[in-house]
Amino acid sequence: MPNGTTELMNSASGIVLDVGPGTGTQLHLFDPSKIRKMYGVEPAVDMHPELSKNAEKHGFKGKYEIIAAGAEVTSLIPALAKGGLLPKSHDGSYETAGVFDTVVCCRVLCGVPDEIRTVEGLYRCLKPGGRILICEHVVNPWPNGGSLIAAFLQRIYMLMGWSFWLGGCCLDRDTERILMDVAKDDGGWEKVQIKSVESFTAIPFIVGELVKKNKLAT
Repeated sequence: MPNGTTELMNSASGIVLDVGPGTGTQLHLFDPSKIRKMYGVEPAVDMHPELSKNAEKHGFKGKYEIIAAGAEVTSLIPALAKGGLLPKSHDGSYETAGVFDTVVCCRVLCGVPDEIRTVEGLYRCLKPGGRILICEHVVNPWPNGGSLIAAFLQRIYMLMGWSFWLGGCCLDRDTERILMDVAKDDGGWEKVQIKSVESFTAIPFIVGELVKKNKLAT
């Protein structure tokens, strides 16, 4: 794990959305005593038994619920609604604001088909004052930092079929920009604390948190 990830994930609290946990190999990073309920959104149902086992192993017995869905809006929102997590508005649509205290994205946004819409959906599900915790590999920032050689190698990896061989994973997404853009209509984030890690490599990461404004701009 990149530097700072353990401390960051250990700070997750309240009602938590764990996006794409796989088999739960990262659950040891969390502190169950800080978490009231954790929902693991994982589309690969064959991973669910191991995910459930790891959740219990790491102290989440009765606190971790697995939802068979992807992070994409078209999959996530209906699944949350089916689970009774989203209230209906007067027009029959589902309200998505104010559901989760913490949303965790750990090496998952690189593989979603439409990252912009996915991040928009996750932002909508976050409570005012809630936090998105991020550990994602991203495009090498060269020439604004990073390394020319690493940026070149990253491009070569992609051209050689990285996404094809690794289940749609994209190394070169500008995830930080997408995260910043999603809150623009609300006047931006209340707090942004993101750092670049291993930026001189072909697989750099961003690690940190973004806090949604308590009072949205009008």
